[in-house]
Amino acid sequence: MNIQNILIEISEKGEEFLDTILQQMVGNKNSLSAKFGKESQLISSRYEGLSITGTKFLTPKKSKEHLLCFAPSGVGKSTVFLVPSALNISQAKKPASMIINNPSGELSKMRNYFIHQGYEVYSFDPDKKKQSIYYNPLHRIKTQSDVTKVATMLVQKNGKKSSDFWDLKSIELISLLIEFLLENTSKIYQNIANVYYLLENLAGNEDVVNGLFADKSTESQWRAYKSVIANSEKTKSNIISSAISHLSFIGKDPSLCDVTSIDSFDFVKMRTQKMVLFLNCNISNMDYYSPIFGIFFEQLFTEVFRSIPKKADNDLYLLIDELSSIPLPGLSNVLANARKYMSILGVLQSENQLYENYGQYNAKSILNNACKVYMTGLNDECDRISKALGDYQYYEDKERKVLRTRPLMTGSEIRTMPKERVLVIPNGGMKALYCKVKPYYKIKAFVKAMEIELPEDYEPRPSLNYTAQYLPLGKYMKASETTSEIEEEVDTNPKTE
Repeated sequence: MNIQNILIEISEKGEEFLDTILQQMVGNKNSLSAKFGKESQLISSRYEGLSITGTKFLTPKKSKEHLLCFAPSGVGKSTVFLVPSALNISQAKKPASMIINNPSGELSKMRNYFIHQGYEVYSFDPDKKKQSIYYNPLHRIKTQSDVTKVATMLVQKNGKKSSDFWDLKSIELISLLIEFLLENTSKIYQNIANVYYLLENLAGNEDVVNGLFADKSTESQWRAYKSVIANSEKTKSNIISSAISHLSFIGKDPSLCDVTSIDSFDFVKMRTQKMVLFLNCNISNMDYYSPIFGIFFEQLFTEVFRSIPKKADNDLYLLIDELSSIPLPGLSNVLANARKYMSILGVLQSENQLYENYGQYNAKSILNNACKVYMTGLNDECDRISKALGDYQYYEDKERKVLRTRPLMTGSEIRTMPKERVLVIPNGGMKALYCKVKPYYKIKAFVKAMEIELPEDYEPRPSLNYTAQYLPLGKYMKASETTSEIEEEVDTNPKTE
């Protein structure tokens, strides 16, 4: 331990000693044991993981137990948790890679500093094609269950299961078309744009798709396809229309068709190269793009869970602002099993967002599998937090005759905490902490990092400018036209007996 670390530890111990004296002065002489723990048992300015206070951090190992931060808008979630976490991780001795959800755009200010720290910095930005990586969900499919998962997330955009008949039939049809493209066409045609293209042709020129499937599909695909077109005209039309409506957000958007047509980002490289990927999508557009971002994270989780990282591999951090805006149906299982694989920092405005998105059972599982930090201004969760903190007893009079019981903090006290304080409830049975926080803009080193210019010798990567390629259906269209002409000729020149 060097001199600087020794001085830091002495300073932190001194703060804890003063806090202990303060608790004793205000009369916390309790027979019940509820009290706040010592910060040094969980966080330190020497640690290289996620930020709890802006100046004190978790260890990388403890960070893999995940962190959820709750606060309403404008209180300082980004300035206390997200920015300090990312800057601290980028300075760590052990290399790490990060994926940062960036709906506000504020976090992009760290880009120059990351480049100075030796990172390759990328962005996924559907609105800015030339600055974005290209991400094709279909190219990452490896099993039939992957096909179904992608189709389901494209249809059930909020991540919630649906038993609606038309939704289920849409999932079946989209799954069939994805499977057909993956098994029977060149890679340049294996994308969602071509799924939509086939659906449009099914709706307006069914004979063309009939010819394509008759020519190229496998026996099982042909059976599945015939089961769709064998429905009554009304039922068939409704199934196709439903599937089209679910994919129109991509199919009708040329830029999104292009960005999802090929794949230019390799998840695996994040373990061996220092990489940062910003997910740039304005919160006002998140509902529109959320299915793509949800599939992105689900496929990332699948890839990360394929093998336990080696000791020499980079750590992986996911910093997800506005976590509730991204549909992640498997989040509960991910948090329960990801400790050996990655660290997740999720930022939300309320616990209610978890209960709304995942239901009571899964929301409680998510909360139980992460360290939780609460800022001022919350409402519904305050009484639950107060109950979790516990009670203590104290004597109201000097003669020690009148014994009172009260919560360590009442719901009202939690709701009206000073803005510079947070409540930390660690997982794993540790006592709660009541910590002072400091936003990054009051920390000189972090301000300097946010304002740094690009290195003089920096050369940006060439931008991609790819356009989606569509299946050549010309010969099937000609065959369809020839068939129609023959049928018309038969109708106009009936045989005479």
